[in-house]
Amino acid sequence: MWIDNFVQQHLNLPAWGKRDLAISLLLLNLLLLSPTAHAQTPANTSLSSLTDAAEARLQTDLVQRPETWVSSWLAAAPTVSIAALQSQADQGTDELELALSLPLTSPSGHQLNQQWQSIAQHYQQQLLKLRRWYASGQVRNLVWTIAQHQQQQQLLQQQLQTYQGLMAPLQQQAETTEADTYFRYGLQQAQTQLAMLQLEHQQHQQAAEQQLMELTGTRQIPTNLADANPTKLDAAAWQQHPQLALLQLHEQQLYLQQQQNLSGNTPWQVTTRFKRIDTAGISENQIGLQLDIPLSLGAQLSQTEQSNYQISQQQWLQDYQQSRQQIIQQYQQAQAQLSLLEAQYQMLQPHQQLRQQAQSALLLLLQRQEINPDIAQQRLQQLFAEQRQVQLLKQQIQQAYAQLQQAAGVPL
Repeated sequence: MWIDNFVQQHLNLPAWGKRDLAISLLLLNLLLLSPTAHAQTPANTSLSSLTDAAEARLQTDLVQRPETWVSSWLAAAPTVSIAALQSQADQGTDELELALSLPLTSPSGHQLNQQWQSIAQHYQQQLLKLRRWYASGQVRNLVWTIAQHQQQQQLLQQQLQTYQGLMAPLQQQAETTEADTYFRYGLQQAQTQLAMLQLEHQQHQQAAEQQLMELTGTRQIPTNLADANPTKLDAAAWQQHPQLALLQLHEQQLYLQQQQNLSGNTPWQVTTRFKRIDTAGISENQIGLQLDIPLSLGAQLSQTEQSNYQISQQQWLQDYQQSRQQIIQQYQQAQAQLSLLEAQYQMLQPHQQLRQQAQSALLLLLQRQEINPDIAQQRLQQLFAEQRQVQLLKQQIQQAYAQLQQAAGVPL
């Protein structure tokens, strides 16, 4: 539009010269806005390999702690007792006693430990799944961001190439109408605008590539961004989310902690004793064994322990409900976004052939000078915008499906 206005206001040409130049510049403007095919740079990577690298990088960022030794029969650390008694009377008795106490796990406590081990194994597995899911989300977000900017870069590059290809014939036409200076100015304005847009997308793309480099060690993204083995999702897919599974295991841990405090799980105490007695020149050594077994009357908890368990249970329930609601909302939003994009694509795709026919008809009218260039430009820009929207919708649908998989807790 600004080209047409510029021609009308500043070019002192005959009516036929103004009209021909306006139509020529209008065709250039429309060609620069025409949709182009998108082709990504081939890369020898896959989403799975990128996720593996991201997961390994996240693992190295964790604080490494030495593994602790866990005994299957000791409930606590052994204790050593030393007692020395010296008589204050003549020919009295002096005593020296050594004792080693071993707190042994009770039979019920041993069963509880087996449950703890099972929970610990499942907890570790869920932590790995959660880390994999988190790494998948980072990879999905970055690769789709880069892909979008690459598509825009490719479109702008094609526009610049088309622009350069049309410069010679249009410039020659402008020279014949004695408007070379104004023509070059219009071309420079359009080229500068495209270059600025290209630079903007380059900056955003480089920022995303740098983040991908820090996360995975590479800047390349796969050619195929679709999930390799997408999970068929249903209305309750979010129930298998790693965050919820981890919280459910945390509830079992709280229950086991409560069970461990029961009086019936108190450790048994085994004590070995050595005692030396010195009396009036006579020495005697004694060796003994002592076993202490606590007597429990049912499942007993102190009031403090019971209150602490109830508080922990209420806090867990609140955390679980908040996480569950947040996951449901994210899943529903991703599902609604995917449905909206698919509906838009279904509405726009069947009319592609009609758009091509309408575009050809408008261009023919322009060549015959049977339509106002301003009206033709508006209609053609609308047609080209719809064509570009259909092309972009294909990528947006794939991206929305990947986001739905991520919201459902499905890793790469």
